[in-house]
Amino acid sequence: MRAFILLSTMAMAMVASATSLTGPRALVILDNLDDTDAYMNLWTDLQERQYNITLRDTSSPMELSKYDQRHYDHLLILSPKMKDYPKGMSAKSIVAFVADGGNVLVAGSPEMGSTLRELSREFDVEYDNRYTTVLDHFNYDQNLGNKHHDAIVVNPATYMSKAGEAIVPQDQLPGPILFRGIAHSVNPANSLLNSVLWAPSEAYSWENVNLDDPADQDPSLSGKDISLVSVMQARNNARVAFLGSTEMLTDAFFEASPKKHGDKETISGNRKFIEELTKWTFQEKSVLDVVAVQHHKVGEEEAPAHYRIKDNMTYTISIAEYHDGEWHPFSADDVQLELIMLDPYIRKTLDQVPLDDQSTVGTFTTTLQLPDQYGVFKFTVNYKRAGLTYVESVTTVGIHPFRHDQYPRFISQAKPYYTSAASMGVGLLVFSFVYLWGGLETSVKTTKKA
Repeated sequence: MRAFILLSTMAMAMVASATSLTGPRALVILDNLDDTDAYMNLWTDLQERQYNITLRDTSSPMELSKYDQRHYDHLLILSPKMKDYPKGMSAKSIVAFVADGGNVLVAGSPEMGSTLRELSREFDVEYDNRYTTVLDHFNYDQNLGNKHHDAIVVNPATYMSKAGEAIVPQDQLPGPILFRGIAHSVNPANSLLNSVLWAPSEAYSWENVNLDDPADQDPSLSGKDISLVSVMQARNNARVAFLGSTEMLTDAFFEASPKKHGDKETISGNRKFIEELTKWTFQEKSVLDVVAVQHHKVGEEEAPAHYRIKDNMTYTISIAEYHDGEWHPFSADDVQLELIMLDPYIRKTLDQVPLDDQSTVGTFTTTLQLPDQYGVFKFTVNYKRAGLTYVESVTTVGIHPFRHDQYPRFISQAKPYYTSAASMGVGLLVFSFVYLWGGLETSVKTTKKA
């Protein structure tokens, strides 16, 4: 078992030579190549993480894949004004790219056209109307949003998902997030979608073409209903991120010093936020892998050909987590094992084996008694948590009934029946004895003499 885990870990380390497990090839689509200079810090960060960046504008023909082979591993769409897809690309091809394991990052803006809106709807994300922007008259930046209050300062400790720690850890952000862009909403019925960052409760979405005019109707979105950054992890573990702002990726927002009214200037957390978000989107972290699965009867070491009902058995699964360019032991307290035949018969939380300095994987184990039901069962670990790749390990085993000579001779529950049968036997013996030798002959003789 240890040798198998060691070999599996070495194989994963060889695959993980690149920073991203998906691959280093990244395609960036811009409205115009002149916009390249606005994202110099973003390009620098990606190149330091060993990405091969290809920059294209919307007028350049391009293909994401050909003959079922991907040309790129990641797609960054920073062209919200795009009216038509580049030649060789379509919404269908992008969806197929995700289905093939590619990762996508989409950034919008108030000028966002119908092209990217149709793409976002494929993933149950709905951007607000064109030429609308998020406004906040209490949490705006006095440097970038002093006129229209459209550059808002978002405190990640308050307006970031606690369940998304695996995506963007709050404690690693040096300051608040600056945002200026369009609002979007996610379908709450879609369990694959998660809102990472949302707007303060005082914010609302409004048309940016008449900001100086008085409002004559209620806003379409406000408060927590406004998602600023959302992510989706497909069932094949491909990842897609949706942002309502291209400006939050620019050097101006990376290097800004946010200052709300009455507060001191702080350091912008945009650069670290985008770094952690792209790490997650491009599968540089929060990636789980099942290294080994083992099951056997208690007191044995090898897996049997089949089990017998009511056997005591031990199940063990080893899971590793990828981050910082290496595989590490995964730690959790909510990994569960299910024993399923159509429906779960047993569901039990696995106990994690204590880690030491030499641990390369997280090992989870439990001992249980199999049910009094024979058939074909599945040992299933279906672990799905926000931000982590899905773990689904299924092992099929057969559970046999007792053989005819393996049943117990006497069953304690049948003691009343045993007692009844014994009493009947004793009664028969007593009756026979009385009938045969109980003085009936003397009684007959006396009757005759009379």
